[in-house]
Amino acid sequence: MINLEDKILTIMEKGPSQKVVTGLLNAGLKTPVARKKLLAGMDRALYRLSMKSSCRPLKVRQDRYYMGRALLRSIGRAFDSDLMAPSCTRALSDILIRKVILEGVYTRREFRKKHGFRPPTFVTISPTNVCNLKCKGCYAGDMYTKNTLRYDIFDRVLTDINREFGSHFFVISGGEPFAYSESGKGLFDVLGKHSDSYFMAYTNATMITPRAALRLSELGNFTPAISVEGFEEETDARRGRGTFRKIMDAMENLRREGVPFGVSVTPTRHNADMLLSDEFVDFYFNRMGAVYGWYFQYMPIGRNPDVSLMVSPEQRFRMLKRIWDLVINKELFIADFWNSGTASDGCMAAARGGGYFYIMWDGTITPCVFIPFKDRSCNNLYGLYENGKSITDAIKTEFFTGLRKWQANYWIDRPAHMCGNLLSPCAIRDNSIDFYRVVKETGALACDSGAEEYLSLIDGGEMPLYNEQCREYTDPLWEQEYLKNEQIQAN
Repeated sequence: MINLEDKILTIMEKGPSQKVVTGLLNAGLKTPVARKKLLAGMDRALYRLSMKSSCRPLKVRQDRYYMGRALLRSIGRAFDSDLMAPSCTRALSDILIRKVILEGVYTRREFRKKHGFRPPTFVTISPTNVCNLKCKGCYAGDMYTKNTLRYDIFDRVLTDINREFGSHFFVISGGEPFAYSESGKGLFDVLGKHSDSYFMAYTNATMITPRAALRLSELGNFTPAISVEGFEEETDARRGRGTFRKIMDAMENLRREGVPFGVSVTPTRHNADMLLSDEFVDFYFNRMGAVYGWYFQYMPIGRNPDVSLMVSPEQRFRMLKRIWDLVINKELFIADFWNSGTASDGCMAAARGGGYFYIMWDGTITPCVFIPFKDRSCNNLYGLYENGKSITDAIKTEFFTGLRKWQANYWIDRPAHMCGNLLSPCAIRDNSIDFYRVVKETGALACDSGAEEYLSLIDGGEMPLYNEQCREYTDPLWEQEYLKNEQIQAN
């Protein structure tokens, strides 16, 4: 008889019918004992799938497994808490686990057969840059004219991404997502209209009132990633007096209504060590009940970019070690999009297979939230639709293709023993000279004055110097722990 692990592996590789998957999940999530068996089977299937490919160094495959295991453990802890609303449980199982994790492998394979390349796994959209706070250094701050994406366009692009990419996971950013309001419609209308998709939003949480938390509980298909700067002193210093207290109230509202949530932080040179301290991790993950954590190291883009705020190369190396300790030994789902490059299979930008791209509040389409540059021709959602083009056309542009070619040359198309350093994976932050070259070769346009200033940081040598200093730490680790055995075997 075929075991549970083999069933799950078959689903992930061959994509059987919805009825089979739904039946398996419904049976497996009914009781704690059955749920434990289901998640354990998914864990073993994930390990086999991670180890199966030989195109990445073994330790990269192991890292990807450990991060996937941490995600499963986090989902399991959320279920086991007995605090999750029934609608949230259904959305996690039917959308996030079934459509995104299990069936997503199959639907993306079909896209590749049709278009010749793998589609992105998700899309980040900022439907508005309106916000009720004025945080210091916000990339969506005062340098932009206030803008809100038309509801009909917002609705249409979500539908198109579902249909064209087989994607049922969206990240909402801002501005403040809960401040979105257009044609009498708001965020709750979007969530209700697209109930077959799962949404995560980066939010300051100050608008998550008891009533809002109740509505999120009823909808089920949403999880907020709540922005914090540390504890009360640090959070209020950047976000305004009283913000921390409102965040604590929001977390209590979400717990009461059974809505899973996480935290999002921005490590800088001044707070990086504190954000990974035992005190911080215990407070937010154990006491407050955060299910996941996102770490976005400060990027010198947006309003008044400042290289001195970036974490130092030494801090970044300590963060790398600490995050993997929490992922592997504590089984917490915490990802740093610069230090977790081995888990994400490198830079995720430019709509590469398994990656994503970004749509701004005015319809501008860019490769990444942290890449404020756009293609010179096909770069806006409104113009795209007015000219009869599809969202797939937007990711076939010269700039996007140029970045994907860089990704391919850096690691994707290279044999395991010659894989580029995925501990320094980011095009714009870690490989600034290469990024500058792609911008110039494709004629990509800066979206704002902060992007122009960033190019001057490359011209002036500040970013290349930072890259060199970071590699003094990551290159030896990459060579010894990731490539050495692969090179021995290749020879």
